[in-house]
Amino acid sequence: MQTLRSLDSAVVRRSNALIRRHPLARRLMGLAAERLSWVEIALMLALGMRNPAAAARVLAAVAGVYVSSEAVGRAAARERPFARDDGVEDLVDHAARRSFPSRHAASAVAMATVTMRYSRPLGTVMAVVAALLGLSRVAAGLHYPSDVLAGAVLGQAIGSLARSQR
Repeated sequence: MQTLRSLDSAVVRRSNALIRRHPLARRLMGLAAERLSWVEIALMLALGMRNPAAAARVLAAVAGVYVSSEAVGRAAARERPFARDDGVEDLVDHAARRSFPSRHAASAVAMATVTMRYSRPLGTVMAVVAALLGLSRVAAGLHYPSDVLAGAVLGQAIGSLARSQR
């Protein structure tokens, strides 16, 4: 377990330091970490225009993610990297608590998973956005890679459940 924590910290420290050295990269990564969720929402709305029932399933999955990630986050009580490590700077203003699991990653993956059932091209775009969102949240100092991975697993599980319901 200590090896995973060390690896988690090293990845955040290195990616965060690299991004901070380049003003344009710093700005873009901060925007991605903060705003890519809105792209997911816009894509869900596009799905909803074609298929309101599909959008309702996506929303149900996101609600399930919210409840689940809040419960896990309260139990884990893991601080964010910028709050625990002096070598990491938050590129986006954010509260220091509840890093694990990444609710942003979980929501984005759940949305992509459900959308794949109704529109593979749109679901694929959402999956790419979800991956970029997860990477940006790590580089921005907001999450450890294991937070994003756990969020993605949670999102996949809840998205699969929502997707399979009749």
